[in-house]
Amino acid sequence: METKSRVFRLLEMIVLLFSVNKKWRVKELAEHFGVSTTTIYRDFEIMEAMRIPIYEDENHTYSIMEDFYFKPPDLNRNEALALLLAGQAFQGEFFPYREALNSAVAKIINSLPSSIKSVIEDMGTYISFHHGAFVDLSEFKDIIQKVERAIEEKESLLITYYSLSSDQENQRKIDPYCLEIRNGACYLIAYCHSREEVRIFRVDRIKEVDTTGELFEIQEDFCKDKYLKNVWGVERSEEEKRVVLIFSGKAARLVREKVWHPSQEIIDLPGDRIRFEITTGSMAEMKIWVLGFGAEVEVERPAELKEAVIAEIEKMKKIYG
Repeated sequence: METKSRVFRLLEMIVLLFSVNKKWRVKELAEHFGVSTTTIYRDFEIMEAMRIPIYEDENHTYSIMEDFYFKPPDLNRNEALALLLAGQAFQGEFFPYREALNSAVAKIINSLPSSIKSVIEDMGTYISFHHGAFVDLSEFKDIIQKVERAIEEKESLLITYYSLSSDQENQRKIDPYCLEIRNGACYLIAYCHSREEVRIFRVDRIKEVDTTGELFEIQEDFCKDKYLKNVWGVERSEEEKRVVLIFSGKAARLVREKVWHPSQEIIDLPGDRIRFEITTGSMAEMKIWVLGFGAEVEVERPAELKEAVIAEIEKMKKIYG
């Protein structure tokens, strides 16, 4: 997400620096984007590495040289279609940059030769994506932008966070590491000073964000991919276990069709059954998934997951008699 934020800022900055009516000082750009002057200078370095000629005049204002132009992308039919479909895949409100993405894709498609453009636009009308349940992030854009800036500047934040489990709000000091969009929601991975460990916060449950002016360094041993390696959804635990499930009937056929988890193993069994195995610490999320298959799944292990499923069934029996 941090990379996406910088990309969109760079695109807007290029437009601003192309303006013939105004030249920009570094401080003005920093105030416009809500970042530090150091970040703007880093952006200049990236733009120069892209061979975009930035000119500084005697008044220390900046612009892009007037004779510079972008060469239209040389995309073939399949590359253009892939770009269009990628844009469609992120149409849902769960993606906070939906409008900017639509605009960027449209500009690229419009720059293509008319022969490719017409074919791609036609194909885009009969290939579509449907997303399941998702969190509408449209009203959380300000919070997301503040978090992104803090991630980029490596600045600690004070947040007011709503805990679903306790049904209470509390204030926490965090060091924001990165954002992760998955399962129709946006999550912030951050070091929590009160818990003294890296935690996952759902962005739409962050009620307020305040800057601290304090800078931090990401823990040397932190790796996002490793941190999220064996989660089922977003729930994680230091104690990972091998989950073994026996599916039968229609559920077995359905489960066999998909890749549900990077660690999964599926073994065919007699009688239209399969043995499904994964390694994870996300027992609460696994319980909900297992219950969705009703009587066509049996938990073989671990014992704690089996007991949790049985306990939930007993609660349901009391509700439904």
